[in-house]
Amino acid sequence: MQPHMLVLGGSGVTGNGAVVALQDAEWKVTTLSRAIEPPHETAHLSADLLDRASLQKHSDSLAHVTHIFYAAIKPSDDAKTEAEENSLMFKNIIESVIAAGADLKRVIFLQGGKVYGAHLGVYKTPAREDDSRHYPPNLYFEHEDYARTLESKGIRWTALRPDIMIGHSLGSAMNMGNLIGLYGTLCKHFGVAMQFPGSAAAYSVLINFTTASLLGEAVVWAADNEKDGAYNVTNGDVCRWKHLWPKVAEWFGLDVGEPQPINLQQRLNQASDSEWKNIATRYDLREPDINRIAQGSFGDFLFHVETDGIFDVTKARQAGFNEMSLRTDNEIIEHLDNMVKDGLIPNPQTM
Repeated sequence: MQPHMLVLGGSGVTGNGAVVALQDAEWKVTTLSRAIEPPHETAHLSADLLDRASLQKHSDSLAHVTHIFYAAIKPSDDAKTEAEENSLMFKNIIESVIAAGADLKRVIFLQGGKVYGAHLGVYKTPAREDDSRHYPPNLYFEHEDYARTLESKGIRWTALRPDIMIGHSLGSAMNMGNLIGLYGTLCKHFGVAMQFPGSAAAYSVLINFTTASLLGEAVVWAADNEKDGAYNVTNGDVCRWKHLWPKVAEWFGLDVGEPQPINLQQRLNQASDSEWKNIATRYDLREPDINRIAQGSFGDFLFHVETDGIFDVTKARQAGFNEMSLRTDNEIIEHLDNMVKDGLIPNPQTM
């Protein structure tokens, strides 16, 4: 039987990277989401992961699934609610695939820094896959604990743990590449320096990133090589904002300025109905809805983290994943170039 990957969360930055890499590797791919229109040129199923009945309507299609890549998430401000709802979504799709009679071999699911407590602002670094969990609840604990129960059914699992994401997406709340592109464009429009919109302490801490295409390669690697357990996946380098930011400002043709904390979400909301729509019209941009490009709230958190946030990727390297050799500054600049090519932001030289 040809391997067949069902991708949940295919429209997000991580899911998009996985779909592209899987297609390049000639996997058969089907996406599933609530959206009616497919996010990619793949087979697509429209269903609600919280509604088991809507999944069961697709039993004939689910019966052919051999692998699952799960990158779906339903955020909530309440950690207990978030854990419960996301646990149910995860179980619903896996149990629906099993009930359809599929020969399910492996579930690959996304975790990320939140599994270590990144959302709490501080965690042990460099983070290793065998570090102690933080005090619950956490939706990723629920996913992993359930995945372990599948082993008795002969279904293996892999948890991939990327950090700050860079890659193509629209409508994704956690795409740092898009947020930097959006913020820099507005700075250019207003004729101001591209000041780091966070604290001076955050400007100097150690951070790491994961490019979506690299994460996609990790999905293919885990599936093709039957890798069990959890693996940190980053670009492989370690950065500080104070070293990245001047290179980004230079790309926009702007002065760097000084770290100057602002509420990005508030500023983007204020720009959404006036400045951004005018920019989109003037430069014939693809997306006039500023919130579809990036969310300022993601930056409002990350740009104020004042302790190191980095992962140890030794385990994945020792297991044979040797692609983590990227320079993040180059990846960000390439992403900005791609945003121009995709019509999401203007070429700053024309502004």
